[in-house]
Amino acid sequence: MKRVLLYGGSFDPPHRGHVDVPHQAMQHLAFDEVLFVPAFRSPLKDSTPTKQHHRLAMLELALEQCDWASISSIELDRGGTSYTIDTIEALCDSYAELRLLIGSDQWAQFSKWNRWEDIVKLANPAIMPRAGFEINDANLLPIDTLSATSTDIRAMRNRGESIDALVHPRVAQYIAQNKLYM
Repeated sequence: MKRVLLYGGSFDPPHRGHVDVPHQAMQHLAFDEVLFVPAFRSPLKDSTPTKQHHRLAMLELALEQCDWASISSIELDRGGTSYTIDTIEALCDSYAELRLLIGSDQWAQFSKWNRWEDIVKLANPAIMPRAGFEINDANLLPIDTLSATSTDIRAMRNRGESIDALVHPRVAQYIAQNKLYM
């Protein structure tokens, strides 16, 4: 059975940091795989994400060359607000070890998460550094910082600026073809 890092998010859109930094985390922790789980709707975000079929298609494009990554649509299929603990409980028996991979921005508000204490027990979080969120925690990984944000990428696209350096070329093409974030 595999040792898997569970990495959830809106991925709206998925950017290079969403791919490169989790890969570094997986290598640093000597895990076998990163399981990407796009959320239907995050309980801590007020905005409505881009339609799920677009977010899933972009994530598939971003990860198409990554044999170390897989995608679960468990939260998209479930619908409604996505609580990480529900996903962990549904998946934990499928793997030898499951750890939650989160950015330090999410760690800063982790105590607001639904049943956060149970998450710690079942899938001890591994924390990726994120620009602007300095934390001192034993679970903070010594890897590159997540610097790009999907929010910034959507704003850049809306202003007509190039996002090519921040997203996979096939994701940029998909965004343009589907007139997303305009």
